[in-house]
Amino acid sequence: MKRDQSLVLASALILSCWTPLRAATDLAPGRVDTRPHLEACTKWSEQNGSFGFTNRCSQPVALIFVELKGMRRFDRVIQRNERLDTGLSGATIKTTDWLFTACPAGYGPAVPFTVENQPRIAKGLYECAALSRGRKNLSGF
Repeated sequence: MKRDQSLVLASALILSCWTPLRAATDLAPGRVDTRPHLEACTKWSEQNGSFGFTNRCSQPVALIFVELKGMRRFDRVIQRNERLDTGLSGATIKTTDWLFTACPAGYGPAVPFTVENQPRIAKGLYECAALSRGRKNLSGF
């Protein structure tokens, strides 16, 4: 019986890519309570001259928003159907560097919210981990 080599190669490629990707999101040995981020239901837009979002998720969102090299920093929980306005116009947002994470309430980004992790966070390559007492989300900014 002759096997289709392209199928075998494709399967090997998928497996080789999957393992390192999963390993990159593992936090530490042992079990960690993690959840997927909620970026899909936090669509940002400008309303009444202010950039922000309305929480369209089925649960409260723990938001961290930082205007890099700026004054605006938010670390708060946004309830369902509640809107967060940053106070920045859409025009300002287009010329300002900013970063955000959106996790279920009681969770924060599993990767530290630091300058070094900025590329990973900006691409949405993070999970949300249960917050422990005293953990600060905005370290590094």
